[in-house]
Amino acid sequence: MKNNIQDIFDVLNNYISTRKAQDSDMLSLYINIDMKNPANHKERPAWLIEVRNQLSELAEKYGDDILTEIDSELTWKAVENRIIDKVESLDLKGRSIAIFTDFEEDFVVQLPLPVQTKAYYGIPQVKQLLSLLHRYGKYLVILFSETEHRILSVDLPAELEEGVLESGIDAGVFLRPGGRKARTQASERRALDAERRVIREAAEEINAYFLETSEFDRIVFGGNLKIANSVSHALHHTVSDKVVSIEPIPFEATHSQILETVKMIAEEYESLEDVYKMKQLIIRRETCGRAAVGKEAVLEALSLGQVKTLYIPYPIESDEFDPLLIKGVQAGADIELVHGEAAQTLNYLGGAGATLYYTFD
Repeated sequence: MKNNIQDIFDVLNNYISTRKAQDSDMLSLYINIDMKNPANHKERPAWLIEVRNQLSELAEKYGDDILTEIDSELTWKAVENRIIDKVESLDLKGRSIAIFTDFEEDFVVQLPLPVQTKAYYGIPQVKQLLSLLHRYGKYLVILFSETEHRILSVDLPAELEEGVLESGIDAGVFLRPGGRKARTQASERRALDAERRVIREAAEEINAYFLETSEFDRIVFGGNLKIANSVSHALHHTVSDKVVSIEPIPFEATHSQILETVKMIAEEYESLEDVYKMKQLIIRRETCGRAAVGKEAVLEALSLGQVKTLYIPYPIESDEFDPLLIKGVQAGADIELVHGEAAQTLNYLGGAGATLYYTFD
């Protein structure tokens, strides 16, 4: 299951902008429909009981009066029945779902990770959605050997798919140090020519694979490091720029080992990228004024339609970010989470930052 967070926010913005009720009148539900949970296979699945309990709490807290302002015949019991019918009608593919509704039409997002079932009334709760769909990117992992390449797709935080690509390397050519050596000068030249051909063909295959498959954000090489380095040097520059690491990952590594290695690489890479973004944010603010820092300044810039990119520290721990995030969605701004040292810097600057399209003199 693939979700592009910005595309989802664009659709959510369109949904909010065309609805009748006010922004503060929405129901947001996060529902754990994880089929790995045995309780969700019962005749009365756990998710159904949890949804009823959550909506009962809202009914007790707010009463039916707030609903009759939207529809004179609307009750929380009717809302409960409609939500349950909605979930049961879905082709469920994720481990949880988010539902945003104005009590007439719904916006549903299937999510890749389990959640705690929770219902909210008021401002749309998008910080949970952002946290759940936030990812380090999709990595193309290629492990080299003398006879084939392992091709792995790693979509962090947890998804991994694998394929195998035959390398076309002749059985008599050994690139691994300590492999069979040619006995004559002529055979050495033939082996060297074959090695160069193999490297060139592998690079061409990877160029074509990556350039035709735009879904990948980064590349990691592993396996035979001599082959990996040689192929990296032979890649087209637009592809080689995406190679973030050449790692001593064994060709026979298990999926869990590869996933952990890529997570480590991604965390380090994204941390450095986030620090760079914060440095650029500060430079833009101090030199040309096309940046805002602090929740109030960023909220004002969002209200004026100035914001190009909104930066929020991860993890998102405060309800204070709800107005910022929903304003960001409505403004069509790119929304990015920053981690580690960059998140600490952003908190020091006031908890939020934004790059701006323009400023007012």
